[in-house]
Amino acid sequence: MTRQLGTLALGAALLLGIGCEKPGATEQQKENQAGQDNATAQQQSARESASAEAERERTIAVARADLDRQRSDFRNDKQKDLDDLDVKIANLEAKAKTATGADKARLDQYLPTIRQQRTVLGNDLRSIDTAMGSTFDAVKEHINHEYDTLKSAIDKAS
Repeated sequence: MTRQLGTLALGAALLLGIGCEKPGATEQQKENQAGQDNATAQQQSARESASAEAERERTIAVARADLDRQRSDFRNDKQKDLDDLDVKIANLEAKAKTATGADKARLDQYLPTIRQQRTVLGNDLRSIDTAMGSTFDAVKEHINHEYDTLKSAIDKAS
């Protein structure tokens, strides 16, 4: 019986010695794995953040290019319209030099206002290049209103 107990104790000691790793090794492996998982998650987060930043910058660049195109198109279209009005104003001024009576009085009444409106509209049209995206539509509306007012004054004077 003592022999059996000794054999049993020796067998148990061998099994425990073989089956067990160094004390704390499992915990160390778990800790290392957690550290690696954390580093991987941080790297993934950094990649996603960089990707989102790049996409935001692309979106901003597209919006700026679109605003620049809209400004240019609007400015060019209004400048053509303004050039047409300049011809009409020049014709009114030439007509005022030779007009007499009621025609001259009407032209003399309207021309100073027309010239002033033309100057203001020209200045405002140049300011379109500095209009921010958030104010662009309001500036466009304002310029369109000034253009319509000037055109109406020219038509009344004609």
